[in-house]
Amino acid sequence: MKQVDIGGLSFAELREEDMYYVDKTMLIADILSEGDRDVYQFTRPRRFGKTTNLSMLDAFFNIQYKGNDWFDGLEISEHPEFERYKNAFPVIYLDLNDTKAPDYDSFIDMMRDAVADAFEPHRYVLECPVIPGRTRKLFDSLDEGITPEGALMTSIKSLSAAIVKSTGRKPVILIDEYDCAVSDYFGEASHMETLEFLGRFFRSALKTNTNREMVYMTGVMQIAKESIFSDLNNVSVDNIFSEHSGERFGFTESEVREILRYYGHPEKLDEVREWYDGYRFGDAEVYNPFSIMMYIRNRFNPGLYWINSGGDGIVKSLLNRIDDANLSTITDLVTGNVARVRLYESLVFKDVYASDESLFSLMAMTGYLNAVPVGDRRFDISIPNREVMGIVRDMAERIRPITDAGFIEFNQAVLDGDAERIASLLEEFLTTTSYLNLSDKIPENPYEMMVVTLLIGLCERYTVRTEREMGYGRSDIVMIPKVRGDLGIVMELKIAKTAKDMDAGVDEALTQIHEMKYYKELSGEVLLIGVCFHSKQAKARSEIIRVRWGPFGIEKYCSTVEKRDQMFDEMGYSIS
Repeated sequence: MKQVDIGGLSFAELREEDMYYVDKTMLIADILSEGDRDVYQFTRPRRFGKTTNLSMLDAFFNIQYKGNDWFDGLEISEHPEFERYKNAFPVIYLDLNDTKAPDYDSFIDMMRDAVADAFEPHRYVLECPVIPGRTRKLFDSLDEGITPEGALMTSIKSLSAAIVKSTGRKPVILIDEYDCAVSDYFGEASHMETLEFLGRFFRSALKTNTNREMVYMTGVMQIAKESIFSDLNNVSVDNIFSEHSGERFGFTESEVREILRYYGHPEKLDEVREWYDGYRFGDAEVYNPFSIMMYIRNRFNPGLYWINSGGDGIVKSLLNRIDDANLSTITDLVTGNVARVRLYESLVFKDVYASDESLFSLMAMTGYLNAVPVGDRRFDISIPNREVMGIVRDMAERIRPITDAGFIEFNQAVLDGDAERIASLLEEFLTTTSYLNLSDKIPENPYEMMVVTLLIGLCERYTVRTEREMGYGRSDIVMIPKVRGDLGIVMELKIAKTAKDMDAGVDEALTQIHEMKYYKELSGEVLLIGVCFHSKQAKARSEIIRVRWGPFGIEKYCSTVEKRDQMFDEMGYSIS
């Protein structure tokens, strides 16, 4: 049985060592059908096969691998119209994965290393007698790690010219993770200098370089032209919203079915779907390939594999800066709901921290959200699967300065129906954190946002619905149990103009729950909680009712915990 790769082997290594390989070779056809002189930019989340696909293009185009049989039996071999491109070009392979740096000087040092690695396979050009002295000096300076910034900036253009003089053939240029240097710091003023260097570097390598064939580059983000490619007009972009090559990254369901069948566990599809499905690239529905292979490697045990592969710095940075409106959307998402927002397809450096839309755009680009277009640049966004839900929930719980113990204590107070403890904890959170900028005139929603955020820890046991049509009106919070035997929970929040009005506000909240029948979708024991706020004060009261629906609606309920047992005995109900 073939081994699975989780260590980032190249396409050639996968084929040489007969590892399990999911055929993505028709990406070659997608590209060449568009044009063989263009600049192609493919952006996808990390660990979705970008580097493997890049190495596959290298294996196909690179003249150094002429005569290989790596593509035998794969889909591209059934298309002879592309055979003339196979192993017909010199290839400059520039890997920018290791150029992430804390400051500009360190970045330049890392760029020298990356360019030196790209030059090394082409040392044969030094044997050509017509290679100019400055090119020979460039090789020497890269060997010594002292290449001046100006020469480094135009290095790929210089190498391309030397290759043409030496071989008579223009090289294909492959660039992996073009945005890595700024991906975790995008929008930070301290990295503007890095971005400006990259803009000039890519202009030299891609726009003014007449000695090149096709250029193919990968990245996580689509950085807007005004930020990095301002004067490049020939870039063909394929991002998570593009339909042309959506299924070439990640695994489709048919591919996952075949993987599970091959490894003897076809019955695991539902579990895999729950944990690792839910991504949408263009019109293709795909699974996370890294997590699938980790799942196979770990004997079909699901886990949070993707989060341990790093690369979420900018998402965490944006989450820590969001306002209360965006936090409300985040809490809606982590309770399993869908939100409708506007998204950018590309990000402008100077605007990334200034725009409310940047957070969700970036979360979609980086794989934390599934985004389905609904028109007018609006998308229905949701968290794609259980693995990512755990990751985003963990991030959300750390947005505001409430301790893990505080979350746990509040969740337990809600489950216990301990109204006094609920109110006490809410007051503690409101007075000891900068959770909200409160005034006496604000609507319930900011308080509701806080309460829902605190309930994130119960999402494994409950489906939490906020501001949804329930019964005969729109409820604040309804928690539908996922575990048999758990109580359903309904919470209604009110605002009092003065502290002395808070008791009346609690009564109003509970009365509204009954009048509007917010528990209409629940049955059995249901916990009702009414909460009233005044500035940073809170009061709460709870009831437990027994809901049994007959032909005329609810037949009986109990309004106090103390009388519950007596009433159930009279009705002949068993509390269990």
